[in-house]
Amino acid sequence: MQQEPDLKKSRWLILIYRLPREPSRPRVAVWRKLKDLGALYLQDGVAALPEDAVTREQLEWLQLRIQEGDGNATLWEGQPNTLAENKELVEAFRTSRSAAYQDLIAKAERIQRKAVLGSSEGFFDELSKLERGFRAERRRDYFRSPLRQEASDALKAARAAVREGKSQAERLDRESGS
Repeated sequence: MQQEPDLKKSRWLILIYRLPREPSRPRVAVWRKLKDLGALYLQDGVAALPEDAVTREQLEWLQLRIQEGDGNATLWEGQPNTLAENKELVEAFRTSRSAAYQDLIAKAERIQRKAVLGSSEGFFDELSKLERGFRAERRRDYFRSPLRQEASDALKAARAAVREGKSQAERLDRESGS
């Protein structure tokens, strides 16, 4: 579980890379991987992540893939010059996670409302997809967004409503069939 960072000691990994425009597949693969990791682009070809063992391993792997794709990449580690710059980076990460959590919350609440109003048919697959998305967001939530728990609670409530809707539908089927 990730903890609140000590802002005075936050260390960052910065991947600086360049890939040829063609073929585009390696560039797209790098972009997708950085997005999956939750990296913050500081500018084109410069992405930052908080330093930990996982991000270091992933960025070192990505650095090799970039070099294999006829590109060049360097990986830097460091700290922002000021506490204010560090706080700005942390807030940018939190903001990006908050937006994703808000989307998950809205979708979970929609499923919950629909399940309460009627059949839960088809909602299990949709809910499972949301739960996978939530787990992915948690992995990218390096600084524990305040919406993390709210998203978890919304998913639990949606799951309970879908289960309850299924139970009610099964009871009605049994009653009408007897």
